[in-house]
Amino acid sequence: MRPKQTRVLRLNEAAQQLAGYRTAISLHSHTQHSKESLEYLPLQAECIPVLRGVIRRELRRYATANGKPFDFRRTWWTPPMSPMQVYESERTQIAALGMVPFVSVTDHDSIKAGLELRHQAGLMDAQVSVEWTVPIAGDYLHVGVHNLPVHQAAETMLTLSRYTSDPSSADLRDLLAMLAEHPETLIVLNHPCWDVARMGAAEHEVAVRELLRLGGEWVHALEVNGLRSCSENGAALRMAEEMGMPTVSGGDRHGSRPNSVLNVTRAGTFGEFAAEVRCEGISEILILPSYEEPLALRQLQTVADAVRYYPRHPHGRRRFTSRTFVDLEGYSVHPLSFYWDDGAPWWLKPPLALIVALGSDRSRSLLRHTLFRSVERDLMVHTPIATAPPAVREPSLQA
Repeated sequence: MRPKQTRVLRLNEAAQQLAGYRTAISLHSHTQHSKESLEYLPLQAECIPVLRGVIRRELRRYATANGKPFDFRRTWWTPPMSPMQVYESERTQIAALGMVPFVSVTDHDSIKAGLELRHQAGLMDAQVSVEWTVPIAGDYLHVGVHNLPVHQAAETMLTLSRYTSDPSSADLRDLLAMLAEHPETLIVLNHPCWDVARMGAAEHEVAVRELLRLGGEWVHALEVNGLRSCSENGAALRMAEEMGMPTVSGGDRHGSRPNSVLNVTRAGTFGEFAAEVRCEGISEILILPSYEEPLALRQLQTVADAVRYYPRHPHGRRRFTSRTFVDLEGYSVHPLSFYWDDGAPWWLKPPLALIVALGSDRSRSLLRHTLFRSVERDLMVHTPIATAPPAVREPSLQA
């Protein structure tokens, strides 16, 4: 077996080293075709003093009027950017680095973005990819499946969606083996150390190791995620090293800003890049300056992008209420704008305006240089994601 050769570089420290790279790969982006669950919104709202009491009151009113609590599992929002907007912003960022761009968009359990880019926009080099939800061991994990064979993509997605809804419908090993049959498809376990379902760290690790035990032969890499913390990504690197696997980048963007982590390679096509990771275990991850911004501010920016007003939205979904959906039993699926004629209730408008204001570039810069100065200094000194020396090809971690 070849030794795995993951290398992590920082743009500010590796400018000269980038001269030898031909291509940059943007993995794991979300567009308006991605359903983002609001199941945990009540828990998150408890952390916001302005909203906590009001939301509690509104939920009590709903329960009293309907005889049962509101089911947030039936709600979701969609990111504001179209596939073309995401594709162009990722390509523009990479082109500014002087490299050839490849962009793999992975919406949740949907391949609509890649098909739209290819068939409607005529971008025949666009990958058809997906972030597949995999139920396992009482938990669920997200698996990035990049560059599906186009002529089989629709049928494959139906099979994967059937398994997500009913894990007894197929054998997970068989599904992973099927996906890996195409030599230019790359299969990645996304954010492996993030307990998305809040099962508990120990239970989540059981699920991760069970997936890798069942299908590790066909899972080609773990992910360093652009919207997760340095400590969590460091744990992912250590897990990959322990299991003899490479790691690749995954920006996980949900807003208007491009990904903060990329892969760089000398490969000339996405298929050649996939072969590097799959067959040789080679992966070179580039950390961009945007990742150095404190995580809380990057998350604030994403929330602000989600609720911001877009006067020229390509599909007319200008307000967040047109991008947030509710599936009420007996009433089918409607956007919030179906229920809220005036954009949003009076009690929600001030907090939303505050979030948008704080999420602006100017406000985040001010917060970074005041409230987050100590956090930034700690990030730069103690981050476990370290630049590997030019001669070193194995994973490099520093405390």
